[in-house]
Amino acid sequence: MTPALTWLTRLSGGQIAEVLALLAAAEAADGFHAISEAAMLGLRPEADSHTGVHLLAHDPDGTLVGYAYLDERPERRTAEFAVHPEHRRRGVGGALLAALLDRVRAPLWLWAHGEHPGALRLAQRVGVVSRRALFQLRRSLSEPILPPRLPDGVTLRTFLPGQDEAAVVRVNKRAFAWHPEQSRLDTKELVLLEDQPWFDAKGFLLAVDPAGQLLGFHWTKMHPDGLGEVYVLAVDPDAQGTGLGGALTVAGLAYLRDRGAPEAMLYVDSDNPAALRTYHNLGFAHHHTDVQLLLDPS
Repeated sequence: MTPALTWLTRLSGGQIAEVLALLAAAEAADGFHAISEAAMLGLRPEADSHTGVHLLAHDPDGTLVGYAYLDERPERRTAEFAVHPEHRRRGVGGALLAALLDRVRAPLWLWAHGEHPGALRLAQRVGVVSRRALFQLRRSLSEPILPPRLPDGVTLRTFLPGQDEAAVVRVNKRAFAWHPEQSRLDTKELVLLEDQPWFDAKGFLLAVDPAGQLLGFHWTKMHPDGLGEVYVLAVDPDAQGTGLGGALTVAGLAYLRDRGAPEAMLYVDSDNPAALRTYHNLGFAHHHTDVQLLLDPS
């Protein structure tokens, strides 16, 4: 089957509903998320159409059978896509990938969430230049959580919407200057995330020095199924090596436990041994792997 492909900078309410239904079916079949949170945010009507575009694949009777999101920012063009479970192995994924590569006409990063075998097969046909692995780790919150031991003079407070955005973005950019996704967080995206149903300012813990300067933060998240997440953990480079990261981690885990989460998860790059060691020492274990593949068909 050759699907009909349509590029759009914005989706209508009906199209968003169709895409969400397709993504839910894919997640139910595969056991892991079909696309990243960044791509999910791109589905929102208020999302910035200057950074991402949508690709819809329909079969002859008009049924949506595939969806792709392409982040076109030139410093790192990134794509991810999903095919409805009832329409796989019919050429839909190949058609989506070919259209993505044709539009970009340059090396493209492609997510294969959960190391999905279908995405990996398609990528191998095109030509994989390099591979990045992102681990999801999980930890039971029924196990003991030690009290946080903050550095001398450092205190914790909660995030204040409308006041703390600039400081959080500044520390985040310094802490994640090396990170291809997290370093992109700006005030506009932060405010957009504050509007999400799951946002909880009380679970956004800020570590400040006696002068009120932000040194680091632990932004927690509760998923609809009750799973807790170490959503973002950032420590300013000037405060690293003080034990602040570990203290922020356990403070956030205690908050998630007190909210009723039975388990916590987080994402960490496979080539970050210091972070992996810290999280393993805190009781986290590997759950699954998302991979990002650099494709260059030339």
